[in-house]
Amino acid sequence: MSLAIEHFHRFGEFTVDGDQKVLLRNGSPLPLAPKVFDTLLILLDNRGRIVEKEELMNRLWPDSFVEESNLTFNIQQLRKALGDNARHPHFIETVARRGYRFIAEVSENSALPIADETELSRTSVALSRPTLRRSYLSIAALAVLLVGSLAIALWFARQRHATSASSAHLLSTPFKSEKFATGGAVRAAITPDGKYVAYTSETGNKQSIWLRQLETSENIQIVPPTDERYLGLAISHDSNALYFVRKTLTDQPTTAIYRVMTFGGIPVKITDKTQGWISVSPDDKQLSFARCNYQDDDFCSLYVIDADGKNERKLLTQQRPVRIGDNQFSSDGKSIAFAMGQSENGGSDFRLMRFDLASGAESQLSRKTFFEITSLKWLPDESGLLLAAKETLDGRLRIWHVSTATGEARALTKDATDYISLSLDKTADKMIATYLSNTFHLYLARMNDVSNPKTLAAARTGVAFAPDGKIVYEGNDGDIWTINRDGGEQRQLTNNSFSDVLPRVSPDGRYIFFTSNRNGSSQVWRMNMDGSNQIQITKSEGGHVKFVTPDGKWVYFESGLQQTLWRVSIDGGEESQFLAPGREFSPDGKFAAYFFRDKESGNRLKLSLMSVADRKTWKSFSLVDQKSRASEIAWAGDSKSLFYVTANGSQNSLWRQSLDDENPHLVGELGDEEIPHLAVSPDGTSFAFVRGRWIQDAVLIEGFK
Repeated sequence: MSLAIEHFHRFGEFTVDGDQKVLLRNGSPLPLAPKVFDTLLILLDNRGRIVEKEELMNRLWPDSFVEESNLTFNIQQLRKALGDNARHPHFIETVARRGYRFIAEVSENSALPIADETELSRTSVALSRPTLRRSYLSIAALAVLLVGSLAIALWFARQRHATSASSAHLLSTPFKSEKFATGGAVRAAITPDGKYVAYTSETGNKQSIWLRQLETSENIQIVPPTDERYLGLAISHDSNALYFVRKTLTDQPTTAIYRVMTFGGIPVKITDKTQGWISVSPDDKQLSFARCNYQDDDFCSLYVIDADGKNERKLLTQQRPVRIGDNQFSSDGKSIAFAMGQSENGGSDFRLMRFDLASGAESQLSRKTFFEITSLKWLPDESGLLLAAKETLDGRLRIWHVSTATGEARALTKDATDYISLSLDKTADKMIATYLSNTFHLYLARMNDVSNPKTLAAARTGVAFAPDGKIVYEGNDGDIWTINRDGGEQRQLTNNSFSDVLPRVSPDGRYIFFTSNRNGSSQVWRMNMDGSNQIQITKSEGGHVKFVTPDGKWVYFESGLQQTLWRVSIDGGEESQFLAPGREFSPDGKFAAYFFRDKESGNRLKLSLMSVADRKTWKSFSLVDQKSRASEIAWAGDSKSLFYVTANGSQNSLWRQSLDDENPHLVGELGDEEIPHLAVSPDGTSFAFVRGRWIQDAVLIEGFK
């Protein structure tokens, strides 16, 4: 019988099990990140001598470029686990400008096998046998070797089969889902080994990044709180690096990709002006991302860049209005799958595409089209992809499986949950999925008390007043409703499986104009105030209703596809282009208001009024807070003043600008949630607005069957 002594290091009350990679304190395991544990082993193996910083970094990250701050972080985490003090160390000494030294007394055992006396006796007897006996033994040994080789070959074959089968583990395992996080603004990514999840969390309007060990549910903060907003996360295949996209909340928001070590450190900027999707190549040497300049000939482009921020290269460009969404390197690194299309006209024009990195060829992976594809991930063997996608404008964001062999797309989820992003481990045994909900409601406030609005109903975006003061709004169910200002007499006007949105009321109170995708794209519709006689009045361009002229003859609408302003008769007919988009018309139809940057005054943000008659600028007003973002505009009923909302950070303010005054007047504060729409009552004493926030929570999924 063979005896083996395990590989242990012992110092003080600590024991390090090198084989099991465990640090024990008085027999109880202490959690250590893998790289932190490796740091400890290197110091123990070189105890008593200085280990240079460069040597440590080369051994910990042999194939990666990392900053010295990551090593410093590892030492800090190690000292924290050992209860050590940098100024008065018992275990780890810092040698200024050189490196670190383990200074404690260490005892250790090795893992060498020791034979017992019986085995030694058998060995000596065997050596004294005749030569003929040795030949028989040689033949027997050869037979054993052949059998062993066959067993090993079968084992590897099973392993290959298991690896291949594991790519569909989620698809063949009974449905299992558990809530992972409810932070309100959760972005999440699982490490390739499936042991950790990096996720964002929001507290007090500040967002941070955390890392959770799934087995123990232990959490550590790896990026401290910031006022900026996270748009996406990705983890390298060796689990050492976390990449994230972050967006500022300034008037002209900027985005950038950063890299930080997975277990914490100082973020390093890679590149900027990107969308929120990132993919890491299988060898961890490159990233893919999308950048949208929103120009006619350069609307959105797909890029690759080295992981250190060098050698940025554009792969392909799409013209307006085609966008590029999520993009993912294939597991062999030879191609990138990406989502491409447009949803501005309410149609289902998003496609799943593949870009071949060697030839530069583009191909469509599936004939199935979607209204939107928000996330995609390859299965490990590239037999298919998993998507988070919405089939139609009014549909749910479901998780789909697309076969790369046949292009067949199959919905895996059919519940009432809107899944917006996906993250898989390397064997597709586990998935972290984030899902979307919202808190948007319709509010009514008096102009002299805007900070205490009254909640009327759940709503989504559009809101308008009828001449009699009744409120018309878009419910959270995608239908048009009316309600009195006191919250009474709520009534549903449309009721179908499509999306009816953004209502506007004609000045005479006869009609409600709205946008609907009932025929497959967003078109302008008209109905009576009681919801009867619903008819489509645009047939080709279509879009979102902006204004009904005072004489009740024309409807102006903004084309989602062309991003231009059009008009059509209230009875339908020819649709003609009129003005640039983004204008808000005064009730008398004389002016169109919009925000712009004035280059002649140092790029100051201004509110401009254009005369509709001659299409020339009539007057401009400077905003008081130049650091804020300006959004919604609503005119007073007399067309002599208008109201608008600004956001500084997350705080919203309501301003009133009289046409006779140079400076605006602060009406009041409207809270820290998003305000997608507002309208002023005909008598000017109150205003209605929609306010709320999008909420992203995360679930851990281990089966779809």
